[in-house]
Amino acid sequence: MKIRSTSIAVLAAVPLALAGCAAGPAQAPAPAPPPKPAAPSPEGVAWSGRMCGLVGDFATSQKQLPGVDKTNTATVKKTVIERIDSAVRSADDTINGLRGLGPAPIAGADSVNDGFQQGFTQVRDLLTSAAEKAKQVDPTNEQNFQEGMAAMQQELQKGQQLDLKDELAALDRNEELKAAAQQAPECKQFFAPPQQQPPR
Repeated sequence: MKIRSTSIAVLAAVPLALAGCAAGPAQAPAPAPPPKPAAPSPEGVAWSGRMCGLVGDFATSQKQLPGVDKTNTATVKKTVIERIDSAVRSADDTINGLRGLGPAPIAGADSVNDGFQQGFTQVRDLLTSAAEKAKQVDPTNEQNFQEGMAAMQQELQKGQQLDLKDELAALDRNEELKAAAQQAPECKQFFAPPQQQPPR
């Protein structure tokens, strides 16, 4: 399965997607194919679905953040802070939800959950830092306002270096977890249909 690049875009928009499971290059036939993992248990499917739902809910919430009121510098500051604070709360909700999942019924799945928790903690901390910079901006001073907003944007742009590729790859490597996720309705949003490669 190929994993699309996923990053934390400006103001914490997180486009998360798992690409379709396309077959890799043909390999020499093995004497005996590896045994297929056992079908995932209903408990495993349900647990995986809850994890996907939490991650997906965060991505959805970022598309519904309050807008920025550009009437004047004071309203810009106020609404930018509200926007970032809303994203921080969403990240917190995601982290707390992932922590509340309980032990995974699938071997190795807890480490994937831990990875997601760490990723969203980084997102929350970065957003919190950006909000603090925005709160220090003086909207009555043009130069201070411009410099402060630029500093906030630079902080948010650090988020472009954050991604969840390692976590998605860890999910992909755990055959039982991947099979469970493919059966969970909440995970369908992360699986794109395989794309046909055009002939060269």
